[in-house]
This record gives sequence, structure tokens and C-alpha cells, in this order.
Amino acid sequence: MPDFITQKPCIDICEFNKHDICKACGRTHAEKKSWKRLSAQDKQAIWDRVLASHGSGSGKQAKALRALYHKAQAKSARD
Repeated sequence: MPDFITQKPCIDICEFNKHDICKACGRTHAEKKSWKRLSAQDKQAIWDRVLASHGSGSGKQAKALRALYHKAQAKSARD
């Protein structure tokens, strides 16, 4: 069974665009509110999506998002 990353992708910059998507982490407002209730598979799917959309650039926020994911990935592998 694969290790799912369940740590939230929040980088403490919460600002939503007109489509109700956080400009920093790429989650919708509903995803942020329901994070604790989501399954590990759903959380991983959100991570996969936000890494592709918000973590693929070279900016500071994209780098922070990728670093947070890699840190959570390393922690998951240790546990």
C-alpha cells in the first residue's frame, strides 16, 4: 500500500481568487474546510493537483509548496 501524504499543503498565505481557490496552496475553500474529514487518498489527489498547478513554478510560493511536500514525504517514509 502506498504512503499517502496527508499533511495539509498550507504555506500560511491564505488569499482566495475569484474562483475560490487559494492563491498559495491551490486548494478550494471547501477543501481547506473539510481537510480533516477527507480520506488519505483524497488528500493525496489534492496534493497531486496542487503540485501540478501551484508547485510547478520557480516562484517563492511554488518552492515553499514543493519543500513542504518533500518534508511530509520524508516524514511519512520514516513513520
